[in-house]
Formats: sequence, C-alpha cells, structure tokens
Amino acid sequence: MKNASTLLRKTGSTGLLILMMLGVWSAFGQSEKVRLRMRTTYTKIIDGPVYLDLQTSARIDRSNVDVPGIGLEVYYEVDGEEFPLETVTTDASGKARVTLDKGLAQIQPDSTGLYILGASFGGNDQFRRGSSSVEFRDAALSASLQQRDSLYFVEATLSDKMLDSVVDGALVKVQVRRMFRPLRISKDLLMTDDDGSISVEVPQDIPAPEGMLDLEVVLDDHSTYGTVIAHIPAPIGVPVAEDTQAGARTLWAPSSRTPLFIILFTGLLVFGSWGLILYLIRNLYKIAKS
Repeated sequence: MKNASTLLRKTGSTGLLILMMLGVWSAFGQSEKVRLRMRTTYTKIIDGPVYLDLQTSARIDRSNVDVPGIGLEVYYEVDGEEFPLETVTTDASGKARVTLDKGLAQIQPDSTGLYILGASFGGNDQFRRGSSSVEFRDAALSASLQQRDSLYFVEATLSDKMLDSVVDGALVKVQVRRMFRPLRISKDLLMTDDDGSISVEVPQDIPAPEGMLDLEVVLDDHSTYGTVIAHIPAPIGVPVAEDTQAGARTLWAPSSRTPLFIILFTGLLVFGSWGLILYLIRNLYKIAKS
C-alpha cells in the first residue's frame, strides 16, 4: 500500500513537471515571434479616388525594417461589426494600397458620420497577429483659381459634408505638383479662417510644361478628416522651352548618338595605327628574308 502511494506521488510529480515544461516551451515559442507594426493612412482626392495606404514594419536586431509579403485583410467597420473589402499583400517596401473606386459610397459610416477603415494580419511563424485602423469623417474641399487685377490667387474652403458646416483652424498647404517633390507656395502655418477658407497668391514665374501648373490644396493627415487633396489646373506658369537638340549627336549624348566627327577621327587613328604596325612588320619580314 505504501509503495503504491509513493508510486502515485512520483507519477503525479512527473506529470506536473512535464506540464510545466510544456507550458514554458509554449511560452518560449510564442515569445520568439516578432510584433508586426502596421500603419494605415486614409487619403481622399476630390473628384477622384479614395485610397488606404498600408505600411508594415518590425523591429529586428534593434532596427526598424520594412516587412514585405504580408497578407492583410482590409475591412470597414460599422457599429462594431466588420465587413471585408479585399485582401492585399505588401510589396518589397512593406507597402500596399487599397483603392475605393466608388469613393466613400463603397463603405458605410456609423450614425454620427464616422468612417472606420482597417487591416488585420492573422499571424504566421515569424510574426504575431495584429491590426490597425483609421477613423475619419468625410470632408469637402472646394478650391479654385481666382484673378484679381493682374494677380492670381488660390481660394479654398474646407467643410464637413455630414454636418454641413465649415471647418476652421485646419492647417492647409498650397503647392505645385512636381515629379519628385512638390513646390510649396503657401506659408508654413496656413490655417482656415472662421469661414473655413484660405487664400494664397500664386507666383507667375514658375516654369511648367506649356505653362500649365498643377496646383494642389492639401489637408495633410488631419486627426479628424485624414488627408484630402484638391487639384487645380492653372495656365499661368512660364512655358518651358522644348529641347530642340533631343536626338541630336552631341558630346553629352549617349554612345548611340556620338558625334560623327569623333567616330571618324577615332576610326582613322585606329586604322592608321594598325597600318603602321603592319608596315613595320612587313619591312622586318623583308629584312629577315634578305
């Protein structure tokens, strides 16, 4: 009887030890996974698309790195219920974009006019599951080019579409769209006034193809309305002269358009050098024969 009791205690102790080791191993295995950092940014183009930019990164070996190849489930949320939109995969830079071709009519707000867009990651062997969302209201940004005497001004008004009221005290930028980096023409702290409006003079000495400027009025990453952009075509720039030497044979052109005199001169040097060498070889051969 005593032996049976001792055996039972040993068996129980062994089982408890095994369970503890399994728990520690499981916790250790989970702690090996890295937390995936996700960022969501909402952008609305007036009279254009609405899109959600996604960025995934992680802190690995004490440095932040972009994480490519992450599959994300994109959804919108209404009153705590999630509705799927589509699945995207981050590119080599850890970025992905979801475009709502029908604008905000493709999703629904809650009763207060608040929209919620988000993305979730189910986790894998390397990264833990995670999610990120952005909340915003629908804003209207009307912008136009106005002329006063010989001067031109960009005038814009920002308003909340559902509340049908203007938005004052919002930081707005006016800039010229460029290929690499926009040219800002407004002051650093340009805020909408009590009427939700701004007015900025546009310089008329900015070069542009055929004199057509692509002006942008930008509400950048607002805490309530996200990023809202309005484009204004403005034919008030300085026309850029076309390069009449495009395709011509010049010294700074690619090798396929090398000037002809350089080709001829180089060819004469090469053939002349080889001709002299062959002439000397021929004379040496004659001397050796004689």
